[in-house]
Amino acid sequence: MNNDLLNILSHSKETDQQKLLDYLEGKLTPEEHHEVEKLLIDSDFENDAAEGLQQVADKPRLPQVVNEMNKMLAKKLLERRKKLLKKKSPELLIPVATTVIILLLVFMFYILLRGRL
Repeated sequence: MNNDLLNILSHSKETDQQKLLDYLEGKLTPEEHHEVEKLLIDSDFENDAAEGLQQVADKPRLPQVVNEMNKMLAKKLLERRKKLLKKKSPELLIPVATTVIILLLVFMFYILLRGRL
């Protein structure tokens, strides 16, 4: 599985996860703060992530919250992948079973016609 999918804040290469967390915790210089805000304006995904993480009351706990979200995302992606892999088996079963039945019917019809001649 692609590791980029497991990190919810690594969607864009422009802003890394640590810089975004530092922005939310207020640890950036004014220049860096302004730079991150400009990047957030351009990226809807990162803007939504920042807005959601701003609602966390305990700012020092933000890295832990992000890690928990990454773990939940990885778990859901794994469950979805397993579900999709399980789904594909019955789709193949129907054509194979139909082909076998048709071949048996053709063989039986051949045996019946050969016996009458």
